[in-house]
Amino acid sequence: MFAERILEKFPGESGASRLQQAGLFLLIYVLQDGKEPVTVSRLKKLTGQSDSGLNRQLNKLIRIGIIEKTQILNKQGRGRAFHLSIKDSAKARRLVKAIDQGGSKKKRT
Repeated sequence: MFAERILEKFPGESGASRLQQAGLFLLIYVLQDGKEPVTVSRLKKLTGQSDSGLNRQLNKLIRIGIIEKTQILNKQGRGRAFHLSIKDSAKARRLVKAIDQGGSKKKRT
């Protein structure tokens, strides 16, 4: 039931695509409060996914209003990069709540 509440937030997608989007959302959620900004480059390094694959799924998450991009300076301070974070929206709050509630439940034996 917990997984269904999360995956239902990604309507109209194949099972594989919904799983990728949920995983990407969760990864951004976990990383966003760290010292290093969450960027496509960082996600690419962590996941081994291609730029095009990550950007395709990120654009879907941005389009449904749960992820946002903010332009920042890159690591070298010369170019631009985009910081990814959870958008302060009703949809994103419901998804975060579902994730937090699922993580706080005790395992049944």
